[in-house]
Amino acid sequence: ILSAALVSGFILMQPSAQDILVQTLETAKTITDGHAIVAIDLDTIEENASGTIEIWAVRGEDSDDQHQLGAFRMEVLETTKEKAQGAVIVSDCETLWAYSPAENKVFVGTPEEAQAFITENESMAAEFGKAHQDYEGKTSDFNHPETAEDAVAKLLEYFNASKSGSENLAGETANQLIMEPIAEQMPQEYIAVGGVLNLWVGQDSNLPLAVSYTGGSMGEFSASILEYQINTGIDQALFTFEIPAGAEIVTFADLEPQSLTLEEAAANAAFDLMTPMELPDGATLVDIQEVRGAIVQRYTKPEGGSFSIAQAVFDADSDEFNTPSADSQPVEVRGTTGSIRISEDGAQVLLTWTEGELVYLIAGDLTAEDALLLAESLQ
Repeated sequence: ILSAALVSGFILMQPSAQDILVQTLETAKTITDGHAIVAIDLDTIEENASGTIEIWAVRGEDSDDQHQLGAFRMEVLETTKEKAQGAVIVSDCETLWAYSPAENKVFVGTPEEAQAFITENESMAAEFGKAHQDYEGKTSDFNHPETAEDAVAKLLEYFNASKSGSENLAGETANQLIMEPIAEQMPQEYIAVGGVLNLWVGQDSNLPLAVSYTGGSMGEFSASILEYQINTGIDQALFTFEIPAGAEIVTFADLEPQSLTLEEAAANAAFDLMTPMELPDGATLVDIQEVRGAIVQRYTKPEGGSFSIAQAVFDADSDEFNTPSADSQPVEVRGTTGSIRISEDGAQVLLTWTEGELVYLIAGDLTAEDALLLAESLQ
């Protein structure tokens, strides 16, 4: 009886998943600077890659109640993506440099210009996972919680959090928390994707040491801190970048895609531009852009979905349209063999194929049948 009482008392004294989350947010407020080496693994319908990155960062200053991004530096130590090997991204808060050794290019601009470029120039494959874009406007009235307790309470309106054992990570024992979405609270598009979040929080540091997303139809993701230091001070020289001799300098403003008319797109393209002769019912052409040499036609559907058709000169070294993976299936299209990936519910598709020196991509809210009909109607 005494043993049982002691065990019961020990269990009752252990922090709950909610307690751990609150303490994690409280600890985060005390961090002024940090350095970490992080292992990342990505296996989704769009990408299959892994690697290790090193990060240095300092907290930005709050200005007019709006958080300002602090200075940071990120270096790719190793990766399965050859083009990303050795890449460096540095920001001193005023200027951001992104260096690609594989291309010997340095992309330069303000952090705001870089963010706009990333938002506006996502790969066409990102059409496959754009549910967050559709939902973005619905969260515009969200009030940011003022305390850690409020933030966790809001989080637990959408997720059930529970503890599930522990593991040794980055030299300390970490509690595993499982975050399961509450179906009645989540948007329908997220329920369709599914998946569970796992978070490992250090028992001594109260820091998140690993995170993973599993069980979703779009694939899996994990990140784990291998080693870290916080609040030890960082040499400010790390947040400047010396452009290597001979490297090409490109500004983010130069990369901004421009909307074109069909006639302008045809004139600008280094190939004979093709357009579909048949479209899904109610589909409307809303924009044509030139994105790094590719001509991208964007369409919307009356029920709210969208899709894109892209055409470009094939570059064997480019990741932009290099989509084949273990998740793709071979498919006959326009007299050749292409590659198709289909979402679990069959409502989204990514179709790619090559014809001579050209590569084609159709992606978005389409069935496989609609995508193939679109492809066959291109003229």
